[in-house]
Formats: sequence, C-alpha cells, structure tokens
Amino acid sequence: MMIGNMASKRISVALVFAMVLSIFSTNYIAFGAEAAASSVSFTDIEKSYAKDEVTALVEKGILGGYGDGSFKPSNSITRAELAKVLVLALGKEQDAASAASFKDVASNSWYNGYVGALVKSGITQGISADQFAPNKTVTREELAVFFVRAFGLEQAAKAVPLDEKLSDLSTVSAWAKSSVSFAYQIGFIKGVANADGTTRFNPSGVADRQALARLAYEFVFNKSSYELAAASLGATATPAPSATPTPTNPPKSSDSSSGGGNNGGNNGGNNGGSTSTSINSAGEHTLGAVTGDVRIYAANVTLKNTTISGNLYLETSIGNGDVTLQNVTVSGSTTINGGGPNSIHVQNSTLATVIVDKQDGSIRLVLENGTDVQQVTIRSGAIIETQPGVGQVGNITISSNVPHNAQVSLNGVFNSVSVYAEQAAITLGENGSIGQLDVFASALNTVFHLEHGSNVANAVLDAIVSFLGQGSITDAVVNADGVDFSSLPSQPNLQADPAVSSIIAEPALGFELSAIGATRQIVATGVKYTANAKDITTHSNWTSSDASVAEVVYGKVKAVGEGTTFITATYGLYNVQVPVTVAVYEQGYPTISTVQVTNGAVDVSFDQQVEDVSLSDFAISATLNGAAYELSGLQYADGKITFNPVQSYGSTLYVHVEANEAKTKFAGSQSGSVKLTGFGGTIIDVARNPVANLTIEFRKGLGATSGPVVGTAVTDANGRYYIYLAPGIYTGELGGVGTPYVTTYMTAVSAVNVNNQNENQTAIGIPSENETRIVLTWGKDPADLDSHLIGPAAQGGIFHTWYGGKAYYYNNTKMVDLDLDDVTSYGPETTTIRKDTNGTYTFYVHHFSGASTISASGAKIEVYRGSSPTPIKVYEVPTDRGNEIYWTVFTMTITDGQVTFTDVNAFSNTNPVRGLNIVDNNQRPSEEPEQEEEPEQQPEQEQQPEQQPEQQPDPQTAP
Repeated sequence: MMIGNMASKRISVALVFAMVLSIFSTNYIAFGAEAAASSVSFTDIEKSYAKDEVTALVEKGILGGYGDGSFKPSNSITRAELAKVLVLALGKEQDAASAASFKDVASNSWYNGYVGALVKSGITQGISADQFAPNKTVTREELAVFFVRAFGLEQAAKAVPLDEKLSDLSTVSAWAKSSVSFAYQIGFIKGVANADGTTRFNPSGVADRQALARLAYEFVFNKSSYELAAASLGATATPAPSATPTPTNPPKSSDSSSGGGNNGGNNGGNNGGSTSTSINSAGEHTLGAVTGDVRIYAANVTLKNTTISGNLYLETSIGNGDVTLQNVTVSGSTTINGGGPNSIHVQNSTLATVIVDKQDGSIRLVLENGTDVQQVTIRSGAIIETQPGVGQVGNITISSNVPHNAQVSLNGVFNSVSVYAEQAAITLGENGSIGQLDVFASALNTVFHLEHGSNVANAVLDAIVSFLGQGSITDAVVNADGVDFSSLPSQPNLQADPAVSSIIAEPALGFELSAIGATRQIVATGVKYTANAKDITTHSNWTSSDASVAEVVYGKVKAVGEGTTFITATYGLYNVQVPVTVAVYEQGYPTISTVQVTNGAVDVSFDQQVEDVSLSDFAISATLNGAAYELSGLQYADGKITFNPVQSYGSTLYVHVEANEAKTKFAGSQSGSVKLTGFGGTIIDVARNPVANLTIEFRKGLGATSGPVVGTAVTDANGRYYIYLAPGIYTGELGGVGTPYVTTYMTAVSAVNVNNQNENQTAIGIPSENETRIVLTWGKDPADLDSHLIGPAAQGGIFHTWYGGKAYYYNNTKMVDLDLDDVTSYGPETTTIRKDTNGTYTFYVHHFSGASTISASGAKIEVYRGSSPTPIKVYEVPTDRGNEIYWTVFTMTITDGQVTFTDVNAFSNTNPVRGLNIVDNNQRPSEEPEQEEEPEQQPEQEQQPEQQPEQQPDPQTAP
C-alpha cells in the first residue's frame, strides 16, 4: 500500500495492543490516547451492546481494559471510576488540589486528580464536606444525574415537565427525578422495555461499565444532538454548578446556579456559551456568520450565504427531501443523515469534512459550481456526484461502516478514493474517473462495477476484490492473491511494488524434470529495504525461452519435450532467470501425475499402478517465505504424505514431490501449494453444548448455498473445527439429511492478516414430532435482529416470547421458548412452540441494533413442523422497504394439530405487542433465562442501545 495510507481498522483491532491496563483497576496506570494505540481487541465485548462504543472510547484514551485482555462490560462502576471518565470526556485537566478536603481520597491514589477536577467543574462536591466515597458503586439514577450536570443542563431540566411515560418514575429519588425524566425525554437514556410495551428505568439498579461506555460515547461524539433536543424543550445549558457539598440525604432544593431558557426562535443551547441554530421550515434561509452548529430538520431547504464555525447537520427528519447549500462555508464537519435520491446539492461552497450516513442508503450528494470539499467519508449506501465546474474534491473514503451489499455509486471525476468496506458494491459511473484507488485489506469481497467509458488511472489492491463492466484500469499494484479482472474488456498493467529493490528465485540454480507433464514450482520473492520479503510469485510476469521444452504459469513449470529452456520472472524493473532441463527417465515408466497439498498432508496420484510405495521412494522439498523449508514428521501411507502442519499464518507453503534420485519405483514430479490462511470456531447446540463429529461443507462466496464445495471440516469432541482455505468469504453448510439438525448456514472469513478463530455457529435441532420451530437468519447488518412471537396462552389471553421473556410456561410445562438469541450478526435465532395451543400466532422481527435496515438485512425465516429437516414455510424479507424497525412476517393458526399460514409482510415503527394484554410467562425460577446484554429500545431511538437492566439495587446516595 502507498506510504501515507492508514492501516485498515480490521488489522489494528485484531492485532494491535491486545492487553491494556484498566482505568478502573486499583492498580491503575494512566495512559493517553497516544499510548492506547489505535484500537484494542478485548476478549469479552463481542456480545456487549456497547462493543463499538467501548472501542471508540479506548481509541480516544477515555476507557481501557484489564491486564488479562478483558473489559468486563457487566462489572459495576465506582464514583472514582466515573469521575475519571467524565473528566476525560469533558477534556478537563487533573486537579489534585481540589480533592484535598476529602479524607477518603488519598493523595497518592490514581483517581485523586480526577476527583479534584470533577469537583472543580462543579459537577459534584462529594457526599459531605470531607467525604467523596470513591469506592461506592454508582446507581443508574446517579449516572443520569452526573451526565445531565456534565451537559450543564441540570437547572434547565428542573423547569421541564416530568415525562410520566417511564412506568417507575415514581420510584426515582426526588433529587434525581427531574434529571432522569429530562435525560429520557432528550433520548440520552432509553429505559427498559416491559412486556406490555411500556418502559421502565430501574433507577436503583447498579450501573455497569458498558452502560457508562454507551453514555460516555454519546456525550463525547453526539453531544450536540442532545443539546439540540434539550433546546427543543426550551432548555439551554448553563455553567456547571459550584454548589456546596451534597449531603448523604439528598437535599430537596436545587443547586444555586440559575438556568437559562430559550422560548422561541431557532437557537438552542450549546455547552460553553456557543449557539446551535435549527432550521425547521422549508424555504430559503440566510444565517450569515454562525458561531456553533447548524442543524437542518426540514426538507426543501436552501441555505445561502452562511459561514458556520462549528458543524452542519442534515438530520434524518429531512427524509427523502432536498437540501441545497449555496455559498456556505463549514469549518467543522458536515454530516448528512437525511435527504433522498433527488439530492443534496452543494453549490459554490467550502466544506471541510463531509460524512454521508443515511441508514437506508437512498441519498444522492451532488457537488457543483466551484464547491471545494477536503474529504468525504461514506458510511452507508450513497450516490456521490461531481459535476463540471466543481472545485477541489479531496479523498473519498468508503468506510468499514458501510453495510454488507450496500450500493455506493461515484459519478464524475474523483482524485482519490479509499475503500475499507467489506462486501460492498461500488459503481464508477459512465465516463467517470478515479485518479488513485486504494483498496485496503478490510475490503474483502467488494465488487467494483466500472461502467462504459470509466477509468481508474492507478489502483493499489490489498484485498481480494473483483471488477466488472466495460470500464478500464490503467495500472494496478496487486498485493492480494485472487483479485479478479477477468470480466473487464482489458487487463490493467500490473505494476511492481515500489518498495521491492530486487528479486530472488527458489530454486535458484535450476533443476531437471524427468517426465513429460512433470511440474516444479519456482517461487519468486521480492526483497524490500524497509520491510519483510514479499512473495511475488503470482504477481510476476513469467516466460519460457523455449515453450516446446517447458511452459510456465505463475511460476509452475511443466515439461513439454526434452531439451533445455530458461524460465524468466520479471517484476517491475527486476528479473531473475532459472535454467530448466527436461530429460525423460524412461518411456512408459510410472510417474507422479498429481498432488493435492493441504497444511499437513499431500495426496499423491500416479499415472499407473505402483506397488509397495514407501516414504523413501520420494524426495520431498518445500519453500516458505522465499526460502527452503524442511517439513517435519514426514510419513507416507495409502497415497498420502503427511507432515506436521506449518505454523506461519498468512504465508504460502509450496511443496514439491518427486521420485528419489534412483527412481526405484517411479519417475517425475509434481508441485502444489497451500495458502496458510483459514479459520476455525466452535459449533454448539441451542443448549450451548458442543456438537461433535458434525461435518461442515464450505463454498466460496457470501450466501453461497449451492455450487462446488471447496473444503470440508469435521468438529472434534469439543465442537471445535479448523480449516485452511484461501483468503475470501465462505459459506458453511451444516446439518440436514442424515443428521439430527436442520440445515443451517454460516459465514466465515479467511483473511491474510487475521487468523479468525471464532467463526462459530449453532446447530439447530430438528423439532420433535409435535413441535414447531421458527428460525431467523440474516446478514452481517444489522448486527442484532430479534425474534418475537405472540400467541394464545393456554390459560387465556396472549403470551409474548422475546429476549426479555424467553419462555412461556403453563402449569409448569414449557409451552413456547426463544431457545437461541443471537446478537452478533447472521443468526440463527430460534423460537420453538413445544406444545400446541389452538389459536393464532404472530411472528415479527425487531431491528434492535446495528447499521442498515431490516429490508436490507437479507433476513429469512424458515418454519419447521415435526421431525422433518425441511421447512414447511420460508419467508424472505422484501427489499423495497424503508427504515422501519418492526417487520410482522406472518400469522399461523393451529387448529387441532393442523397449521395454516397467512402472509403479512407489514413494516412499521410501532411494536406490534403495544397495547396487548400480555399474560405473565410464569417462568420457573430454575429455568429463568438470562437477560440479553442489549435491552430492547424504543422505536424512535433504535440506533442507540440502552443500559443493562435489572441489576440488584445499591443503597441510594446523592452523587
């Protein structure tokens, strides 16, 4: 990759800084953002609803993990820990002197300076004049109050009427009630969904690390959004109070600082005294010089002659409407969350950074008439268009946030484009051009469609991608095996890596082939001044001086006729030559015809029967990382040479098998290779028990449920498997005929830079004779779709099974249960009706969290009835819907064992269970399911996972 390009996020997350000391440890060692490197890979956050928030905050140096590589997302937090996070989130300096009055804050404690800074800011003054209680755990209501104070909105919150939608607001402490209600109204806290559709807050529950991470993330990255929401309630920020210490029993009166208000106009509060301006109506608007942010909420707006010192936001409420910017300068970022295919037009304007992020991808951004843009970052599907007369347009970054299969179209002329998105579809429009295209390693399986007349001048390709269409690529540097140009009208000129200073070959001194059709691999290696050597075998240009003697393809030489030839490998300005002689040992003598190499074995075939073959009849050699490599543990039996697997992940192992020098049993030779990449994981059943001896068949490609099988793995006694496959995305098939499991598919990635060991899946058992099983699967995005089933309760009324109430019992008999809830993409989620109850059941899907939409998720529902491994009904999500977060899929009526289906396919933002009289699930205590880490959200706040519910309360105390 060219110097100056950032390493891919996938690499840094997986490989860099695996162990970071926790900011929450009593043995804390401080670190700044620079010490925390760029990303952290924790061992226990994959299923945390705040995984992305944790990662982002670690990268900013605000959070950290434990020395064992964990984050412990469900651990409680203390007041000292909260003090540190808030101080760093606010960008304050430590101030040990301001903590001197507290007898319980030692001068040498790690949190001393953070407590002092928090006190100096006025956010808290301790629980008494000389006590801070640094080791006391923080409750959920305390957490809400601390953050409302950090916003500078506590006084304003007290003037806002309470929101009685929280069903347990009456249990919130009096001193915290206004802040909790206010935080809920502006969307900063979400509450916990009850089975009847109402929402509770659980104020005395203990706040945990992942809850703190989510709120801190929102405060750091989305602060202005909440300030604007506050402004819509007439609340504006005031400086944080510098009140007297808070007593142990919270005071009835508020802090003495007065609050400001905004009862009209477009201006809202902004912490620190700057303003935030809102545009809520269509038409032309001229704002002149604006100090602070500007937010556009209405469609059909033209903003003219405006200079914004802060950020500009085009909000989701614009929908599919239009916005035009004319002679607008934005010194901060311009974030586009709304707008439609008819476009956001930017004319004669200057924008620093533009971020395009519309959930359903139906957005068109047109840059025209002298507009200058320093950088555009695309986080969703989008159309970006430059028109003649546009000014300078900087780098276009198609980020790793882009959902799988999202469509990104680039129409016009672009100087540089950087692609990080995996499995995306990127189109360069007719007669469009890209000067420099950089495709990073994380962009695995992305497809580029180059329309007629389009051209990419230079491409640097670090990922396996493919190119289609009638356009062209002039020059390309290919750093990944498997890049496909075959569908283009012409191939690009393959350019050498400029870091390569010379090349070498192995074997270097030449060799002899003893049979027609015999092969031997020559491995070409590029030597670099500043980095490890690079295998350039498949990226070099290979020629034979006499093709009647031997031909060569990607370095593999094949004997054609007797004689001598010279094989030349050319890479950029460098070449290397190897002499090859073909001398047939004996006509009609047995020869090795083929070899098939895996990591640990070589299957050997002969052109005729050969008896009593042993290991001594072979000469076996190998090349690894450009040098000869000695295989260990060699054995031979029944046509298979085995050896100890080679531990050199990401390299290519070349193995050459030929007859021994005496050619006692046969002649000839064959070469093969295996890319030492692959993946592994664990297969479990819905009871989380390992599934042993289960065969998994893998096919190349995402969603490849048919076609040739390229590899097979079998689970061991612990349910573990591992398979070596070339870099790429694969679809695994498990279960089906001959097994006690329904056919299930999984997605797995073999990558050069990361050895994926957690490509796990759950095997779904075939239902019993009288059971019905509903299986939900989907794609990478959104990360979490949830299964919901409502139906007739045996005692009368309606039951509801979901992640928050996984099982419904009647008379101590399990009637229905959600026996698997998946929160990390793909599924499956399974709901099983164990005992029939006559009546009508409704199944629906909720978009709980993650990018993209249900409509773009590729979701599929299969319904199994009885002991058949074949579904009786299959539903696939319609692809023409919008951003709705609920999909009611079908109703199913059971009458004395007979089942009939009614297709519904209805989408909405209203929970279908809302307003229904839901019975108590009557869960037996011994089988009560664990709560999912991500409690259900309210529809209007879908993108922001909420805090952990139902923790044991701690004694209440004022923060």
